Amino acid sequence: MTIGAIGPLPSPPAEYDPVYMAEVIDRLEQIHQLLSRAIGTGWQVSNVTTDTVLDADSTTTAELADVLGTLITQMKDRGILGG
Repeated sequence: MTIGAIGPLPSPPAEYDPVYMAEVIDRLEQIHQLLSRAIGTGWQVSNVTTDTVLDADSTTTAELADVLGTLITQMKDRGILGG
């Protein structure tokens, strides 16, 4: 199933309409599927020291790499990125 970009839900009718509700539920399920998919596969990191603090005023390339590596690892653990 191809799911397009996330867009606005259809405008609600003035009164309860079961057809409208079915359309909204279907659209919400499509959005959930889109947001639940892992982003790509093959994400790997190595030699990462867990670091969740980034001092933007005083950092090194190694610290930036560790923060990025930590973020990638956590996203893989949650299924956001494919491993």
